[in-house]
Amino acid sequence: MIARKSFLIILTQGTSAALGILGIMLVSKLWGSSAPSLMGVIWFGMAFVGTFSFIMNLGFDATHVKKMSEGKDQGSCIGTFIAIKLLLVSIMIMCVVGGIAIWKYVLQKDFYDATKESVIYLFLGYYVFFGLAQIPIMTFNSRKEIAKSQFSAIMDTLTRVPLMILVAMAGVTGAFISVGGTDMVINILPTYDWPSSLSNIQIFLSNNAIGAFATTYMLGALIMFITGMIMLRKYPIKKPDMDYAKLYLKFAAPLMIPLIFTLLIANVDKVMLGFFWTSIEVGYYSSVQRFSTLILLFASSIAIVLFPTISSVYSNKKLSKKKKIHEIVKVTKQSERYSSMIIVPIIFFLFTFSQLIIDIFLNSSFRPAEMSLRILVFYTLIYTFLTPYRYLVLGMDKPKILAKTIVISGITNILLNIVLIPSSSPLSNFGIIGASGAACAALVSGIILYLGLRFYSGRMTRKHFNGKNVGKHIIAGIIMSISMMYISSLFDSPRWYHLVIFGFISILLYVSILWAIKEFKKKDFDFFMDTINPLEIFNYVRSEMKRK
Repeated sequence: MIARKSFLIILTQGTSAALGILGIMLVSKLWGSSAPSLMGVIWFGMAFVGTFSFIMNLGFDATHVKKMSEGKDQGSCIGTFIAIKLLLVSIMIMCVVGGIAIWKYVLQKDFYDATKESVIYLFLGYYVFFGLAQIPIMTFNSRKEIAKSQFSAIMDTLTRVPLMILVAMAGVTGAFISVGGTDMVINILPTYDWPSSLSNIQIFLSNNAIGAFATTYMLGALIMFITGMIMLRKYPIKKPDMDYAKLYLKFAAPLMIPLIFTLLIANVDKVMLGFFWTSIEVGYYSSVQRFSTLILLFASSIAIVLFPTISSVYSNKKLSKKKKIHEIVKVTKQSERYSSMIIVPIIFFLFTFSQLIIDIFLNSSFRPAEMSLRILVFYTLIYTFLTPYRYLVLGMDKPKILAKTIVISGITNILLNIVLIPSSSPLSNFGIIGASGAACAALVSGIILYLGLRFYSGRMTRKHFNGKNVGKHIIAGIIMSISMMYISSLFDSPRWYHLVIFGFISILLYVSILWAIKEFKKKDFDFFMDTINPLEIFNYVRSEMKRK
C-alpha cells in the first residue's frame, strides 16, 4: 500500500510538475530572449517572500502529522493546528513587510518591476494561502488519505498554469529590469491579435505583466486552500486546546531551527543571486531548478507516506523494540532501493542531454544555465537518497539529531553561497560563479546532510545500511549515460522527437544492465506492475474519497 500511495503522489505531483514545466516552456517561448530577465524578477519575488516562509511552519506541520498518526483526538488536533497556523501566518506577514523596509531603506536596493514592490506583496498573498492550505493537506497526510491531499495540491497548478500562459500571450509593455547595472525597458508584442472585446484585458495584462504573472500564483494557492477546506469540513474540528498546544510546541521546538535552515537554503540562493548579480542570473538558476524540483517529487512522495508509517510503527505499544526496529529498517531500505532504481536513470539522462533539454523546454537564451542544471540534478539525487533516513530519524522521535545535521548542512550552504556566487569566487576559473556557484553550494551541503543522517540512522537502529543496491544503480546509470552520449553523437541536430527516442533507449539500456547484474528481478517487475495498476489505483482513490 505504501508503494501504491507513493505512486499516486508521483502521478498527481508528476502531472502537476509536468504542467508547470509546460507553462514555463510556453512562457519562455512567448517571451523569447527576454524570458530569463523577466522570469528572474518573478522568481526573485517568490524567493524574497519564501525566505520568511519558515515562520508559517516552524515544525508544526510535521508535528501535526506525527500527533494525528499516533492516534490523538482528531478534533483537538485539527482545532489546535488551525489556531497555530493563523498565528504563524500573521507573524510572517509582519516580518515580510519589515524585510521589504530593510531591503529598500537599509540595503538601498530596489525591486525591478514597473509596479515596484507590488510583486512582493502578491507573492506574500501566495504564501499566505499556501501556508493555510497545509491545514487540510497535513491532516489528510497524517491519515494517509493521499488521494484527498493530492487532489487539493494539484488544484494549484490546474489554476495557475492556464492563467500564466494567458498573461504571457498578452505581451509585455514597459517592464523595467536591470542587466549589468543598466536599467532596461522590455516591450514584447502580444503573440496573437486579441478580440476587440478583450482588448482592455490584454492591455492591462501587458502593462502589468510581472504583477499579473505573480497573481496567477496567488490565485492557484487560493483555490488549493478552498478545495482542501471544503473536504476538511467533514472532519471533527474542536476549539484549540492549550494542553495540545503545549504538546505540539514540545515536539516542534527541536524542529524549528532545522526547518528555518531548510527553507532558507531553498530561497536564500536566489536572493543572493539577485543581490550580487541581476534578475537574469536569478532567471537562469530558477528556471533550470524547476527540472530538479520535478525529480524531487519522488523523494517527497516517499516522505509523505513514509513518515506517518514509521511514526505509527514506532509508537505501537504492541510491538517489541526489536520488532519495531526490524520493520522500520525494512521499510527504509525498501524505500531507498526503489527510489534509487527510479531516480538514477532520470538523473543521468538529464545530465547527458542538458543542453538539448534547455533548448526544447526553455530556449537557447537559457544555455548559460547548463552547468547549473548538471550540478543541480546530482544535488537532487543526493536529496532523494537522504530522504528515507531523514524520516527514519524523525519518525523515531529524534528531532534533535535531525536538527543538528540540518544546521551543519545549512550553515555550510549559506557560507558557500557567499563565497561561490560573487564574481570573485575562488572557483571562477572553472566557471563556478553566479548560478553555478549556488548549485555547487547546494550539492556540497546535500552531501553533508546525507552522510550525517545515514550515520545517525545506523547508530539509532544498530543496523548497517551499506548502499549496495544504490551502487549498482549508479554503475548502470553511468554505463547508460556513456552509451547515450555515443548514440546521440550520431545525430547532427537532435530535435524534440529525438529526445523521446533517446528516452526509450535509455530505459531499455538501464533495465537491461540491472537485469544482467541481477539487480532487477521478476519480483521487482511484478511489484512495479502492481503499483501502477490503474484499476487498483482507481479503487483506492474511490474508497478514500468516500471515506469521512
